[in-house]
Amino acid sequence: MPKSLLDTDILSEYLKGHDANVVRHAVRYHQQYGIFTFTSVTVHEVVFGLELKGAASQLNKALLWFRQNEEVPPAPEDYFRAAKMKADARRSGAVLELPDCLIAAIAARLGLPIVTGNTADFEKIQRTGVALKLENWRNP
Repeated sequence: MPKSLLDTDILSEYLKGHDANVVRHAVRYHQQYGIFTFTSVTVHEVVFGLELKGAASQLNKALLWFRQNEEVPPAPEDYFRAAKMKADARRSGAVLELPDCLIAAIAARLGLPIVTGNTADFEKIQRTGVALKLENWRNP
């Protein structure tokens, strides 16, 4: 199992513990690496969702969990690469959101696979010529 970058959906599912496949993969991954790696984009998305729900207790737990793991912020060049991905996809008729493009740019820069259940959007990014590896921990 390679070191990987967790997308927001998988990280949220792991923290909630609702998907047995995600939890099983995450436990195995944690045994191998000791920490999880995710982007500041994911932190933003999780915090936004919990703030929107007014879930203060869950937010405090998530913030503690974030500090115990590895958060990777976007580098300046990631914004340029994300913009190019989004423009290339739009020219071919596909619509991509900035968070997915930034996560993909960070993963490409670091050479890490993205662990996501949101494979359709990241496959659109792959079709722009970006070499991304994808893993879906929802699968057994």
